[in-house]
Amino acid sequence: MHRNTSAVVRAGFVAEFGQEPAGIWSAPGRVSLMGDHTDIEDGITYGFTYEARSAVAVRLRDDDQISIRTDLTDEQVETTLAELTPPTEHSWKDYPLGVIWAMRNWLADRPADDEGATPRTATGLDLFITTDVPIGGGLASSASLCAALTVALNELWDLDVDRYRLARFGHEVENVYIGASAGMSDHVTVLSGDEDHDVFFDARGGDVSLIDVPALAAEGFAPILIESGETHRNWAGTVNDRHEACQRVSRTLGLQALREMDADDLQAAAERVDPVDFQRARYIVTEIQRVLDFTRLLRTEGASAVGRLFTESQQSLRDDFEVSTKRVDTICEIALAAGATGARMTGSGFGGSVFALVPLEHVDQLRSMLAEAYAEYGWEGLEIYEAHSSPGARRDA
Repeated sequence: MHRNTSAVVRAGFVAEFGQEPAGIWSAPGRVSLMGDHTDIEDGITYGFTYEARSAVAVRLRDDDQISIRTDLTDEQVETTLAELTPPTEHSWKDYPLGVIWAMRNWLADRPADDEGATPRTATGLDLFITTDVPIGGGLASSASLCAALTVALNELWDLDVDRYRLARFGHEVENVYIGASAGMSDHVTVLSGDEDHDVFFDARGGDVSLIDVPALAAEGFAPILIESGETHRNWAGTVNDRHEACQRVSRTLGLQALREMDADDLQAAAERVDPVDFQRARYIVTEIQRVLDFTRLLRTEGASAVGRLFTESQQSLRDDFEVSTKRVDTICEIALAAGATGARMTGSGFGGSVFALVPLEHVDQLRSMLAEAYAEYGWEGLEIYEAHSSPGARRDA
């Protein structure tokens, strides 16, 4: 189902630039199982890196010219390091240019390692990029691309920074260069994930834990990912509105972040905040607890015990945070009707994908029921497959 993206970018680079790249780097997509949006309130998230990858082929130049090519569009990018600045209009190129901008700025502000040494500086780049992570599919395509390029430039520009610092570059791209309200979770996950492991991220302390994945097949379950074909864009203001509502509740209640309260505390303060803001905050507060419950139950009782938490999370995303859609709701409802123990959207919402935990004997029934529903509604873009953990960002060649 997924291409060899490393081979694709190598061939594309040679065709465009007439020579071999200095190297090829890639990073996976991310399936969020629980905790979306909580990281903006110092919360916790749980997910895994899956097989689809973004890849970059890069070569350093001896000037400050930046040339970017891709097989995703016919548009070609030609600019310079000096010309990079946050744009007013947004498109796909914001992500590679934003990474270069953020890392260039950090490198320019970094003192020399040794007194009297010549400070390291950014150089121009020839760059070819591609991705198999569905764009706008709620599977962290933007974080995947950012991660692949940050790992590449960390090596080529000799920055020598750790993975968490690289994640902060990606976070800066989204929040400053693009202006979308987003947390660190996607960037941390795609940089930290690995085969046979899930990623537990605590945004308050920046702590990342890799957790052994239970053998779902041995328990009789399949991890099913359903791409809805309904896409979103990270620069859409609707997500920013939800995050601002949570910040208003935090300020009103004298908190640094909603992480500092539980559901009973929030309910007791309901009359002090706007009713819609209360709903947004209720999702965050209850979701943080669900992540904790999910992690504990998965490790102690196995996959059969966590299905209800998926469904409760989806209901709160739909009713409290209001980031689900009719199509996503329908997929979740059909999944449950087909025998899934739980189903929820993955990612920031307003389209994207659904993760469902499905007994092996019901997978074919789920496929059939979803195909019938898509035909009835006239929807397109349905993709259904098992998603398994895969290595995080890395050098491929």
